[in-house]
Amino acid sequence: GASMIVMRCMEVTQKKSSQSFKALDGTIRMMDPNTGERVVMSHKCTELDKTIPSLMGVSKPILEHVVFCHQEDSSWPLQEGAVLKKRFDDIFDSTRYAKALVAIKES
Repeated sequence: GASMIVMRCMEVTQKKSSQSFKALDGTIRMMDPNTGERVVMSHKCTELDKTIPSLMGVSKPILEHVVFCHQEDSSWPLQEGAVLKKRFDDIFDSTRYAKALVAIKES
């Protein structure tokens, strides 16, 4: 696979009575496999959240619940049934699979 560097930028402003948080544009840097040149792509944070899973070839729930699972949440496989079922449904995209089966049966 290709090597990538992803950078997210944020800005926090402290005022006398409040704080404000602002997510700035993020960048993805990688080498073009054909030319060997460095390619830099700038994305808004929402686009970055969609682009990263597709570049890695992994779904967003797998990245969130398996690859980048925080250690406090690492015992999620031992949670109660309803919560566990929802996580597995997200990971295996079972609702999309069920809809596809219904569409195949109807056609």
